[in-house]
Order: sequence, then structure tokens, then C-alpha cells
Amino acid sequence: MLPLEDLRAKLLAQRRELFRQAAQTEEDLLWLETDVEPEAMERGRTETMVRLLDRLDEREKLEIEAIDLALTRIETGSYGRCQGCGNDIPVARLQALPSATTCLACGVAREALKK
Repeated sequence: MLPLEDLRAKLLAQRRELFRQAAQTEEDLLWLETDVEPEAMERGRTETMVRLLDRLDEREKLEIEAIDLALTRIETGSYGRCQGCGNDIPVARLQALPSATTCLACGVAREALKK
């Protein structure tokens, strides 16, 4: 039996933390816009920082989507079932990665196909 309430609480905590980080990123971007040095080198550094934050923001969005999908799977009763082979995902894997959609073997196979 899966410890669903513990895993659900962990997913919700991760989601809250991602939103907190995104809010902090937004504050940092606002600071950069108001406190930019006029020198070309500083401007280049600022542009690089903004691009980096944009990429992090996209990663955060993907993580939030994965968490939301996991929460939906909990609600629909399909949480903990591998989307690759249909077998149960081991509890240890779900505790380490609560948004996991595959067992380890299917996850490794999927990653190998991406390469």
C-alpha cells in the first residue's frame, strides 16, 4: 500500500517551494531592471543573468506541471502505476521522486531513447 498522504504532502511542499523560488526570481529580475549599471560589461552580465533565470523559470514550470500531474494521478487512483509497463512503481522510487511516472527500468529505457 502506498503512503499516499505522505507522498501527496511531499508533492505539495515541493510545489510551494517552486512557487516561492519563482517569486524570488521575479523579485531579482525587478531588481536587475532598476539597478543596471550603464557599462557594456555590466549590461552583458545582466543579459546573461536574465537568460539564465528564464531557463530556470522554464525548468520550474516543468517541475510544477509534473507535480500537478502526480497530484491528479493521486486523485484519480492511477498514482504509483508505471506509464511504461503498467507495473507498480516501487515506493522507494516514489519517495525519492514523488512525481515519477515510470518504474526505474522504464525510466532508464526512456532516457536511453532520448540520447
